[in-house]
Amino acid sequence: MRKIALAVSLFCTMATYAQTEKVKNNLVTGTVDEDHNLALKTRVMVPEKAIAFNLGYSFPALNNSLTKSDFWNKKVGIGIEFDVNFRYQFLKKERDRETGEVKPAPMPLAIGIGLGFTHMSRKAGFDSFDETVKNFTDADGDKCDVILEYRNVEEKVAFSYLDIPLYLEIGKPSQVKTSAWLRLGFKGSILVAGKFTGTGTYSAKGNYPDWNVLIDQVSILNFTEQSACYGNPDYKFSPFVLWGSISGGVNFPFSSLEKNKPAKLILRLSAKLDYSLTPVSKALPNEYFDKSLFRINQSNMLTGDGSRILAFGISLGFIYCL
Repeated sequence: MRKIALAVSLFCTMATYAQTEKVKNNLVTGTVDEDHNLALKTRVMVPEKAIAFNLGYSFPALNNSLTKSDFWNKKVGIGIEFDVNFRYQFLKKERDRETGEVKPAPMPLAIGIGLGFTHMSRKAGFDSFDETVKNFTDADGDKCDVILEYRNVEEKVAFSYLDIPLYLEIGKPSQVKTSAWLRLGFKGSILVAGKFTGTGTYSAKGNYPDWNVLIDQVSILNFTEQSACYGNPDYKFSPFVLWGSISGGVNFPFSSLEKNKPAKLILRLSAKLDYSLTPVSKALPNEYFDKSLFRINQSNMLTGDGSRILAFGISLGFIYCL
């Protein structure tokens, strides 16, 4: 308020010669009475067209039916995104109360479309886990119980996408004062790179209760000792993913009251939540021991019924007013 008073101090001196003097410049309007009391109002200044830049950091959670089991230790994911988009503020016609002139005024609604890039990565694993698959039919057609032991397992997945965001925004990014906003949107993502790596070993033995026999290290029956869990892993990334997004934050304009200049650049701080409405990976059948909680030679983070991502993040952005 002190800066506003300084910006209009010149008008205050004029008020000594009149009962009430009107105050008006690029940033504020108001009056100064004979006692030098200020009644000021910030002007409504919102860019009709603007270019918005955004840099975000997120914490993606990869949701998959196979990694819901308690023995998995899931590490915090990392997501980095950047986008640039064109923003258009809807306008309506309003009549000026003082002059009677009809002028365009900003509505609290805007749309935007742009282009961006997103990279996400996630890790999960465990030190050891044992399980038994009951009533398994082996390669010879005989029934047995398969005893499985897994050791030092770790999986890593990474995605890179080319994004096309489309959004509806509620709010008026003022070029004069701080303001809030809320955004609802969709984002289409085209996969440009997908990577999976896995480490760990497993042992498999067959217990045949009818014969009272325990069989191990017979490759034709898939019984082995300390073999690699991911010799030739199978997984399929989805080439296209549709996301839903909600975000909101605060605008801080770089305006200058002393120089009587509205902001050409507006800083935006926000929080956001993204969810993949379509899966980021494809479902695959278990080709080894069906009904096992862990799948050998597959990415457990990506297969099963397919995976979806829920990502919470923060972002820093700028609006350049055209």
